[in-house]
Amino acid sequence: MIGAFNFNNVESSYYSLVCKSIKRPLLPAVKVRRIDPVGVSGVYDFDDNEHSMRNLTMRIAYIGTSYEELRTRARSIAAWLSVGSWCRLIINDEPDKYYLAKVTDEIELESLWGSGTANITFDCQPFAYSVTEESEEVVLAASGTLVFINPGTRIINSRSPQGSKFKMIVDGSWTTLALTLNGKTLTYTGAGTGVLTIDNIELEADLGGVNKYGSLTGATDTFLHVIPGENTLSITGTGLTATVTVEYIPLWL
Repeated sequence: MIGAFNFNNVESSYYSLVCKSIKRPLLPAVKVRRIDPVGVSGVYDFDDNEHSMRNLTMRIAYIGTSYEELRTRARSIAAWLSVGSWCRLIINDEPDKYYLAKVTDEIELESLWGSGTANITFDCQPFAYSVTEESEEVVLAASGTLVFINPGTRIINSRSPQGSKFKMIVDGSWTTLALTLNGKTLTYTGAGTGVLTIDNIELEADLGGVNKYGSLTGATDTFLHVIPGENTLSITGTGLTATVTVEYIPLWL
């Protein structure tokens, strides 16, 4: 159905809703940080390209068989939408993408009993996430590279919004180890055996579940990032025998 959506793993069709998107901005608003210097024309713009929340509004309607049936279904709809955590919102014309969304504004569900319509505004994290998580791996008996294509349009790094993912997993053994991607390098300073997981969103590293952040040098303030398009991860070291896996969720503006 055109305009149908899935929220919190429930299809709008479950409630026999007729839906229409009435506010769906192509881009989220940019966070503007400026200084207005005294005695100088214009302003100084930090231009950090960060974004605010994205608001999506859907209009819903349904037909009931009686006043009592409408009231019961309205309360069920309210319970469906009233969740405290971020939930996936998938709109049917983009089934391969989702937003992390909440409903924070009041909904005039009583209007459903009169006019049969109501507007639902979803507060969403600014970017769309891929429904399918990407995973690429390479098996190494020495230094090597892993080339992968990010289909998204937004960089993935430690400043990405809640729900983002970019991990590098090294499963094997090494005497020295360094990982370089898009101009930044993380070096693991000791020999290791097991599964080393580096979380570039949370700025964390562990080996077999043991915190190893202190064993990293290099870009430890930002870790590494994935850019839209082609990415080449360079894995260098000595005594290196491992499977290296990259896991990430593409993001779109």
